Amino acid sequence: MVMPGMTLESLKKHKSLIPLFFCLGLGMAGAGFYLTRLAMKNPEVTWHPKKNQEPWEEYKQKTYKIAAT
Repeated sequence: MVMPGMTLESLKKHKSLIPLFFCLGLGMAGAGFYLTRLAMKNPEVTWHPKKNQEPWEEYKQKTYKIAAT
């Protein structure tokens, strides 16, 4: 037994579920993008621990500017 709205045929009958699935998909894609960005851009994450054992040391000499509006 399949839940209503889980097949394309029954989704045509339950049109109110389409925005729900759209928002859910958009939220999951956003969360996946954010986690991927954190894994790639975060200075505390290292993908090659033998090559660069302390990647955060590269950021010691960098200066950060905060734009206050």
